[in-house]
Amino acid sequence: MTKLIAFGDSIFAGWNGKSQGSNDQRIPELIGQALGWEVTNTSISGAQFDDRDSGFPNMARTHSAAGYDYAIVNFGVNNWCFPSGGVDYAARKASEGIDALKAENPNIKILLELPTEDFRNRSTTLFDLNSQGWTQNQLDDELISVAKQEGIDYYDWRPDPIITYANANQKLGDGNTGVHPTPATSKEIADRLVAKFKQMIAQSKSSEPDNPQPNQPVVNILKLAELTDVFKIGDNLTNNVAATISFVNSLYDRIGNIYGMLDSKKIEMPVKFDKPLQRALRNEVIKSFIKLNIYLNELIRYCKKEGIMNYETGEYAPTIELTLPRLLTIDENYQKIINNNWKLIEDTLNQISNDLQEMEE
Repeated sequence: MTKLIAFGDSIFAGWNGKSQGSNDQRIPELIGQALGWEVTNTSISGAQFDDRDSGFPNMARTHSAAGYDYAIVNFGVNNWCFPSGGVDYAARKASEGIDALKAENPNIKILLELPTEDFRNRSTTLFDLNSQGWTQNQLDDELISVAKQEGIDYYDWRPDPIITYANANQKLGDGNTGVHPTPATSKEIADRLVAKFKQMIAQSKSSEPDNPQPNQPVVNILKLAELTDVFKIGDNLTNNVAATISFVNSLYDRIGNIYGMLDSKKIEMPVKFDKPLQRALRNEVIKSFIKLNIYLNELIRYCKKEGIMNYETGEYAPTIELTLPRLLTIDENYQKIINNNWKLIEDTLNQISNDLQEMEE
């Protein structure tokens, strides 16, 4: 069985802002449940990247990483709220702890989870200064630098945060003056981290030299035809919708192959638009782009859930918003809207295809 060891503070230790939760509701244990892994959770409330007995370097040295496949590390909120040094000190102690894990187990795969946002000390943004004059945002940047220098994976919440000041009263047990997630929020956090671990698993498999994959899928590029004659909008829509739906289904198949899913998701959509160029066809065009917008954003959210992202930037494909061609006049402006939509669909799906290719190689 795959084994995971977790290092963290009260967030990983299960304090929900009001009471101590049960062990099976703690974030590392939720990750283990989802992936079928054995979990050892060493987390201690109040812990930081520092030199104390509860600090990460000492915890990494006193809890052997030998025999573990993965480690997850999550400190930082207490470094910002109760700083025992500058941001460079926190980064240095993070690096020391990671080095200690590697010294004990050179093959362990480490995920550094950046801290979720802390609203203690009357903070409302990541850019508020602490008592030593540095911000949570600076700490996040420093930890990413550490992860890159150490050659380990990291998860940054800033591009798509679960917890914000606007929703903190719902997401945190101690509300918008606290930092501790509710059980429901802990499950959301765990789900995101599960997706990240799945990505790490896929990367690991693809890099194994003795595991050739002769049946890798051929990566196709979606190319949609431009609308050059507005009187042929029906044919253009028929062909491009069919190509888009087919390509989306091929992406679902590829995701299924990566994770060994028996049944891949499929979508269907009528693809014959043979009405004359009048209001009925105009309405069909609008409805079609509404459906395509829904289907593509479903795919994008599914990719995010499964950890499909650009490895170089760490970014997920963003959701899209197609422009609905509601113009009553079928002219060059109408034609431009249609072609801009095709270009956005094409670029988005090819980006996802490229992200998948990184996991398949």
